[in-house]
Amino acid sequence: MKNKLLKIGLAVLSLIFIWVIYTVLKPEPKTIGDLMESYENPGLKIKIRSPFSGTVLVAKNDKIIFKKAYGKANRKTNELNKVDTKYGIGSVTKQFTSMLVMQLVEDGKIKLHDTIGNYLPYLPKDKANHITIHQLLAHTSGLGHYNSLQAIGVDLSDFGKTKYTPKTLVELIGKTHLIDKPGNRFYYSSLGYDLLGAILEEVSGESFAELLNEKIVTPLKLKNTGFASNQFVEKELAKGYSYREVYGWDWWTSEHGGEISKAPFRDQSTAYAAGGMYSTVEDLFIWSKAIKTHKLLSPEFTKIMLEPNKEGYGYGWVRNWDDILEKNIHVRLYGHGGALAGNSAYIGLYDDQTTIIYLANRNNLKAEEILHQIHLRANGLKDEFKLKGYPNRSSYDKFIKAGGMYALKDYFNRLSKYSGYRVNPSNSTMRGVMKIHLEADKVKVADSLKKIFLNSYNPNERTLNEFGYDFLYSKTPKYALDFFKENTIRFPHSPNAWDSLGEAYFNYKEYKKAVNCFKKAVELGEKVNHKSLETYRENLKKAKKY
Repeated sequence: MKNKLLKIGLAVLSLIFIWVIYTVLKPEPKTIGDLMESYENPGLKIKIRSPFSGTVLVAKNDKIIFKKAYGKANRKTNELNKVDTKYGIGSVTKQFTSMLVMQLVEDGKIKLHDTIGNYLPYLPKDKANHITIHQLLAHTSGLGHYNSLQAIGVDLSDFGKTKYTPKTLVELIGKTHLIDKPGNRFYYSSLGYDLLGAILEEVSGESFAELLNEKIVTPLKLKNTGFASNQFVEKELAKGYSYREVYGWDWWTSEHGGEISKAPFRDQSTAYAAGGMYSTVEDLFIWSKAIKTHKLLSPEFTKIMLEPNKEGYGYGWVRNWDDILEKNIHVRLYGHGGALAGNSAYIGLYDDQTTIIYLANRNNLKAEEILHQIHLRANGLKDEFKLKGYPNRSSYDKFIKAGGMYALKDYFNRLSKYSGYRVNPSNSTMRGVMKIHLEADKVKVADSLKKIFLNSYNPNERTLNEFGYDFLYSKTPKYALDFFKENTIRFPHSPNAWDSLGEAYFNYKEYKKAVNCFKKAVELGEKVNHKSLETYRENLKKAKKY
């Protein structure tokens, strides 16, 4: 029996050894096809967060050089993805919404610098009288993203299951709180594009779907593009799936080292003009050529649409996504990504006449890596143009040895120059650099970084909360308080922000201050019947005991 078990064990180890040799030491894929196959069956070489399942189209000088589908459109029926499979395209929808707006601007029916109250007079005055069409298009309206709904007590899961008319959706958005003065800063907001959808309907007298068909789909003869009902999406589109890495024995018995689950239902009315469309790679390729040849919009108004505003964002197009330029400092492009629960999409139009489009029924794909690697192979380039000089942040000593703050500043100054707009270190980089300076007792440097972050980054409520909790349970817990306090200043109507500040005070044993914060959380939570209201009450009850 022991010998038999030993033989089985040796056989398993041999298989593992062969598999590791094949996956880890396998040569880098030379062609686009080889690359995509490695992404579909990634083994240990996965670099894009999830095994790829979807369709890819690559063109050079408007001629298709690669087009292929991977994975399953429906894991239950084992139906495979095909080149003409339709997918939800998420925020790539914003390109179409922007085009419809610009067409009506060109026709004189909408004015870019009109305030939106001219079109949606039932909005509250803080939005109707101050936000312009341009600001909605450029994400500088001061509106938040979907997290703004949470601040008024709307559970995002419940939101996704609820059916809205354009007007009731606008009225819901009207209840959210502005996170900044309109025109002040860039802040990505799908809610803003939902307002644009409603404005299009008000001006045209048609539904978003009808206007889309009339002004874009029919003129371009797109066969598989549109905005459709829940029933159409369920029946005609590839099913969306999420991928989550697993470890231990679960990893050994898993598919590609992860757990794959079907994405939850989302009502089309909630995705709407910000992310509710579907398409195919072939239709999006026709769309990309129409943009470049001015088939739908004159050169004058196309230039306005593509002109980069704050942080490189035009109207539905991003100029020179810094995450791509970081990998190849010589490329320049216009593009936009899209993500839904279970879907990912990207369309990239490079200045060197490379077009890369992918649609996937997996969420959370690392678009910048996919596009970078495909672009190299489409142009016969070596991977040798990465921006160099990013300092090591694993410890204070290594950071200083690599050039410290001077090296970090120089790196992002160069990246900003290549991108054409100011690029700052990521949130995680700033947090990490603060930490290593605090641990090295370099408090003044950490304080200056914190000040820069709070003044220049325009962090949202979730980010400030994450910073607060990360420091609260670190070696420097006292540093958390400023982030929690800042959250209540920037988002004074958020019960969650006050609850988090209360939790910090409770951890510091400042119970009176904790009680005051928890009281505020309960008060605000009761106004909107917040889903976490009972938790806030329990926290208040607990703090009152001390």
